[in-house]
Amino acid sequence: MNIKPIIITLLLLPASFCMAQDKFEITGKLPKSANGQTVLLSYVNSEGKSVKDSTKTANGKFVLSGTTKFGNAAYLELKPLEKASSRTRSDFQEFYLEKGNTMVTGTDSIATSLITGTKVQREYGEYNAQMNPLQAQYKQIVARYYKAKAAKDSLELKQIAVDAKPVMAKMESTLDQFILSHPDSYFTANLIIGNKMAVIDVDKFDPIYKSLSKGVLASFTGQKITEKYNKAKQFAVGKTIDFTLPDAKGNEFKLSSLKGKYVLVDFWASWCVPCRAENPFLLKAYKELKEKNFEIVGVSLDDKRESWLNAVATDNLPWTQVSDVKGFKTEVAVRFGISAIPQNVLLDPQGRVVAKDLRGEDVNKKIASYIK
Repeated sequence: MNIKPIIITLLLLPASFCMAQDKFEITGKLPKSANGQTVLLSYVNSEGKSVKDSTKTANGKFVLSGTTKFGNAAYLELKPLEKASSRTRSDFQEFYLEKGNTMVTGTDSIATSLITGTKVQREYGEYNAQMNPLQAQYKQIVARYYKAKAAKDSLELKQIAVDAKPVMAKMESTLDQFILSHPDSYFTANLIIGNKMAVIDVDKFDPIYKSLSKGVLASFTGQKITEKYNKAKQFAVGKTIDFTLPDAKGNEFKLSSLKGKYVLVDFWASWCVPCRAENPFLLKAYKELKEKNFEIVGVSLDDKRESWLNAVATDNLPWTQVSDVKGFKTEVAVRFGISAIPQNVLLDPQGRVVAKDLRGEDVNKKIASYIK
């Protein structure tokens, strides 16, 4: 059999044919909706770009179609016929869209409709069925917290802290169990990037990453996971790091100029409440250990110079402070994939990372345990 003509034929096929495998169609039935209402669809197309489409309801029905790739979060919204007042609630629902047929079944609302049809949407529904009751419990705890805080009820606040722990632990275990039991799910990729990658512990994250199927890692979200994980590995224990940034006086400061010392590199910002809460503990550690070959370098991810320097003065921070006031777009944050703070790393005298994220009241003891 001569396969050359077949190959030539395939190469000459129009692009629309090649993309047909990624075609989706959404069929909606809202029998009590007004005729001519606009249905808006926000989704990710075959090129990985966020796009919008719309159509009108006719006799309580609507159809939307297009092309997509992999499975990605999407949004459907039903717009009212008349201009919405300030009291009109948005009528929308998040769902997961991939190639194939998706059905929207309801009465007169998108928000209360049942959306079914594709594998990734079924997995999204399965996860919500497990997590929603736990989230409802957590919301009740949060409501109790704000009420007790307003009443300055210290006993209730202590009880809330006790009651919250098992709920939060169950939410975390439910998340982890779903991720590990659905390695071939595009929705799993979204859960990972949304819940497991703010601050990456390479040793703990590696089994999660290796569990994902090749298909999921090839997706748009999977590619983002790989990119961010590769950046985190450059920032892991055992790696040597260096960077150059302006100090508070505008002079260039090179981290490797402190080789020969133990250095805690602390990523923070003036607006970051948890960061500011850590500063008294770091100050204590600095005072105790500065004579033992130890330094701290604060890397501010502020985007306003005045805010940064005011926070340094207010918190009485005596150690070297550097920033190019570009926020999370600063080169070092981009290079190492830092998208959440506080974060810190402890470097040994050779500039190698020996520990990460040392925080809390006993941070001085934690740091001291690494200094030889």
